[in-house]
Amino acid sequence: MARKPTPKPAPQADDRLVTLRAQGLNVSAVSEREGTPLIHWHRPPTEAERAQANLILPGALHDA
Repeated sequence: MARKPTPKPAPQADDRLVTLRAQGLNVSAVSEREGTPLIHWHRPPTEAERAQANLILPGALHDA
């Protein structure tokens, strides 16, 4: 009798992503590059959006 595969836990939302979106920023994902947060934007960010994101995640890189 074949066993059913064990269900995988649901992916947890990244707190950084939730925080950026709660501030109204149009962010698709937050990943890591060599230990530094990398913010992925849906569209190229304005300077104001970059500045706001840098206040939330100091030293973050941007994909645009």
